Amino acid sequence: MLKKPIFILLTLLLLVTQVHAEFSTANIYTNVEKSVYQIRVINKQTGKKSSIGSGFVVNQDNILATNYHVVSEYVNDPDVFQLEYLATNGSTGPLALIDFDIVHDLAVVKAKQPMGTPLKISFLPEKGATLFSVGNPMDLGFTIVKGTNNGILSKAEDGNVLFSGSLNPGMSGGPTLDEDGNIVGVNVATSGNGISFLVPAEYLTVVLDRLKENNYKPVDDRFAHSAKQIVENSEKIVNKMLHSKWSGTKIGNLIVPAELDKSLRCWDASRTPKKDDLFRTYFTRCSNEDNIFISSRLNVGTINYEYMWLETDKLSPTRFYRRYEKVNSSVIGSRAGKRDVTNFSCHTDFTNIATQEFKTTVCRRDYLKYKGLSDMLFTTAMVGKKDTGFLFNLDFTGTDAKTALALFARMLETFKWQK
Repeated sequence: MLKKPIFILLTLLLLVTQVHAEFSTANIYTNVEKSVYQIRVINKQTGKKSSIGSGFVVNQDNILATNYHVVSEYVNDPDVFQLEYLATNGSTGPLALIDFDIVHDLAVVKAKQPMGTPLKISFLPEKGATLFSVGNPMDLGFTIVKGTNNGILSKAEDGNVLFSGSLNPGMSGGPTLDEDGNIVGVNVATSGNGISFLVPAEYLTVVLDRLKENNYKPVDDRFAHSAKQIVENSEKIVNKMLHSKWSGTKIGNLIVPAELDKSLRCWDASRTPKKDDLFRTYFTRCSNEDNIFISSRLNVGTINYEYMWLETDKLSPTRFYRRYEKVNSSVIGSRAGKRDVTNFSCHTDFTNIATQEFKTTVCRRDYLKYKGLSDMLFTTAMVGKKDTGFLFNLDFTGTDAKTALALFARMLETFKWQK
C-alpha cells in the first residue's frame, strides 16, 4: 500500500523540478532583457561604431558594468572616441566612464538617465551548476546562452570561471546569471568549441564598493589609475612567489628553480639528440598565464623564464664559443613601441653564482604614459668553460623594477652546481 504514494510523490517532485527549470529560464530572459545594453565605442569623426560589447545595470539605475577591453579604445584615446549605449528598443544615449579594474578586465560607466532595474550580485554556485550568459553577440541583438559552471581556473592567480557555453564577440561585458537571476560573473572571453571564461562577480563588487565610497566620482587620471593597479598586482604575485617554497629541477650540472607558483607552468623544449649533432642542448621554458589587456597593441603581466644547457665533445673551444654566443640572446614578448616605452637601458657585470662564473645583464625600459610601470629583462650566461654552457633568461612585462629584481636575485641564490 505504501509503494503507490511514494511513487506518486517522486513523480510530482520530478515534474516540479522540470517546471521550475523551464520557469527559471523564461523568467531570466524576461527580467534581464531591459537591464542589458549594447555598449558602443564611437569614432567622433565618422559617428560610426569602432567596437561593441555588452553591459548591464547594477548597483543603481544609471550605473552599468562591462569589460575594460570593451571601452579600452575610449580609455586610451578619449579625444577620438566616445561611449554610447544601444537599448533593445533601438534607443541610444551617451555614457561616461567612471571607474575600472584593468587587472580583472572590468569597467563601470554611467548614464544620464535611469536605465532599468539593477541586477543583484551573488556568489558563484557549486561546480556543475547551470548558468545563463546574456549579451549582444555579433551585433545581432539580445541573446541568452545556457551553460555550466566548470569552476575557477586553479592555475591562474586570480582565476576566471570556466564556462561551458558559446560566448561570441559582442557578448563581452554582459552578465552571467545563476538560476535565480543573480549576477555571478561577467562575460570576458571565449576559446571556441563551447569553452568560455567569466570574471567572477566578486571583483565587480570591489569596484562598485569603491565607487560608492567616492560618491561615484569619476577617475581623475586613467593612466595613473591603470599603472597603480598593474604594479600592485605584479607586487602581489611576485611577493607570493618570494615567500613560496620552490621545487628544483636539474638541467646539465645545475639545480635550478622549477615552478615558482601554481600560476606558472614549465615545459621541456629540448631538441631530440641525434648522432651527428655537433653539440647538444637541453631547454626548459616556464611562463605564467597572466595577460592584462591595456589596448589593442599592449598587453602586460607576463613572467617568462628559461634555462638552456649546452655541451659538446666534437667542437673546438673557439667554434663552441661562437655557437654559444649565437644562442645567448633574449627578446621580450611585447609589441610595445617607441610611443609606448623608452629604449632599454642595460647594465652588464660578472658575478659568481653556484661556485661558477657568470656574465649577467639587467635591462629595463619604462612606460611613457603609465608611470612606475616597467619591462625588465634579465640574462645570465656561464662563462669560462671549453665545452659546456648554461643560459638563464627571465623577463617581465609591466612590473615594478625593484620587485622584479628581487625575484631574479632570489632565483640566482637557489642555483646549485652538481656534477
